[in-house]
Amino acid sequence: MRDFFVGSLKCTVATVLAFVLALSGLFASEVFAGGTPYQGYTYNFWSVLVPSPAAYIPVRAFNIADIDPALGLLNDPTDIHVCPYENILIVDSGNNRIIVFDSALNLIREIDGFYENGIWQTFRRPNGVFVTYNQDVFVADTLNERVVVMDWYGNFIRNITAPQGEEFADDFVFRPMSVLVDRGGRTYVIVQHVFEGIMSFNHMGDFVGYFGTITVNFNWIEVFWRFFMTDAQLARQSRFIPTEFQGMALDAYNFVFTTNIEPWANDNQVMRLNPRGEDVLQNFNDNVTISGDQRHRPSGAMSGPSAFIDIIARPNGMYSALDSTRGRVYTYDSEGNLLYVFSGIGTIQGMSRRPVAIEIIGEDILILDAGANRVIQFTPTEYGRLINLAVEMTYNGNEVAAVETWRELAAFDENFSLAWVGIGRGMLADGDSASAMYYLRRGMDMRHYSVAFRRYRLDRMQVILPATLTGGMIFAGLIVVYKLAKFIITKRGKAVTA
Repeated sequence: MRDFFVGSLKCTVATVLAFVLALSGLFASEVFAGGTPYQGYTYNFWSVLVPSPAAYIPVRAFNIADIDPALGLLNDPTDIHVCPYENILIVDSGNNRIIVFDSALNLIREIDGFYENGIWQTFRRPNGVFVTYNQDVFVADTLNERVVVMDWYGNFIRNITAPQGEEFADDFVFRPMSVLVDRGGRTYVIVQHVFEGIMSFNHMGDFVGYFGTITVNFNWIEVFWRFFMTDAQLARQSRFIPTEFQGMALDAYNFVFTTNIEPWANDNQVMRLNPRGEDVLQNFNDNVTISGDQRHRPSGAMSGPSAFIDIIARPNGMYSALDSTRGRVYTYDSEGNLLYVFSGIGTIQGMSRRPVAIEIIGEDILILDAGANRVIQFTPTEYGRLINLAVEMTYNGNEVAAVETWRELAAFDENFSLAWVGIGRGMLADGDSASAMYYLRRGMDMRHYSVAFRRYRLDRMQVILPATLTGGMIFAGLIVVYKLAKFIITKRGKAVTA
């Protein structure tokens, strides 16, 4: 492994200058790179920021008035959702309505209420919306303390309201903030000020329990001193309670991606929950958490760690998380590798003032900007398209075929370590362990480098060992023959003398 680190030192020399140039892109909101007002970047093995080409660029920003002037402007929108048939729904919370339009921005309908038992009902500060495959619409009607279930045309089906039971306090308030429905019909609801987990309901709307938990980290020194505190002092101390979930998304395997704003910053802000509520998110880099920027300013504008307010599950194990602190979108692959970063906080096209939600339609990504009451649409550049393609081929087991795509990426950006890793993994899958070791070392992938080294050593042993053993056996045979011949000659010599 010494050779691995000696060879990798060459890579750090090449990135020092790049790091200095990229610092301005990390700490400023209006840096142009390749025609965009933001700097694309990733991090290398040493957690040093490395600039990269922009993976996504803005193609348009629009508000509801652009679709239909009669709709007016959005007022504090809170959520955007793309249904399975690529219709787009926006929760216009300040105007107590849901706006529905198609992917071509043609208005379908405005939902500002519904009839329940012949009585007209309206929303009060709705915050989330979700559409199932059979086109049922679930609305988190926050101040009305319910989740409203309607059909695609806005006809009322049922309500999901506060559950009853001894485990709930008398002053419990059911204020749903986000809603999601899996393919089995289970409804997941993030409820304001509920820390036990995501509330889950069956297909009839009955409460079945809490789904997922957030690990609480604490300081053992503080725990020790709490034993000596008075009741008054304990009352002034912060309680060890988990934070609330922030966003949800359903992936192709019916697993739920969630985000939380973790104040201790030593755990992933992203969780991938299986049907049992267990976190099965993969992150092969033990030294880096999936929490956005690895380096940040301690104070000033846009300071502090990233805060993932929303997330989208993408094809081929990828997912993208929206950082409300800096307005950036961080995209990871199924192994927890950071693929690219784009957008930011600002007033220039492609940047948002107060991002609150993120969605995907095709390969394009939508950001809902509550600060400017608009939607920003991004499309992949050739660089971003190649990354998505290479990840897709690798995820589906076509590592050898993906080598050429990774080579194109390396030509685009030789500082993109995952490109070298991709080439190395393809070489490894093709049986060329020696070449794989070179590229994996250049990409600083110790895990696969160790595999390549073991296979290379085994290959060399399989070539050298038979010849060595054969030569040894022949040599040993010659010695035996020599000794035997010498013994016979000596024996005969003694006989003749006698």
